[in-house]
Amino acid sequence: MKTPPAILRATPGRILKEEFLDGFGLSQAELSERTGIPRSTVNEIIKGKRPISAETAIALGTFFGMSPQFWANLQSQHDLRRVDLEKAPAIRARVRPLAS
Repeated sequence: MKTPPAILRATPGRILKEEFLDGFGLSQAELSERTGIPRSTVNEIIKGKRPISAETAIALGTFFGMSPQFWANLQSQHDLRRVDLEKAPAIRARVRPLAS
């Protein structure tokens, strides 16, 4: 399997793990317990197998004392980068822009 570009390796889950959990000395279990986010969900987000949903963004924002929009933006930006790198040429080739 091809290694993803560095820009895609900075996933929302990796940021959650490295910058927040590790940064605050928290375990996945403690985050789960204190936020009500299922432990399996936290683990899947960290492994990049699940996106950060709007509900999870609100829980994380509340827990870390920040805007839920931060978490939603991380996910959205990651999704756009991934699609731009992997599928954008095909999408742009099939779209017929509205003439101005």
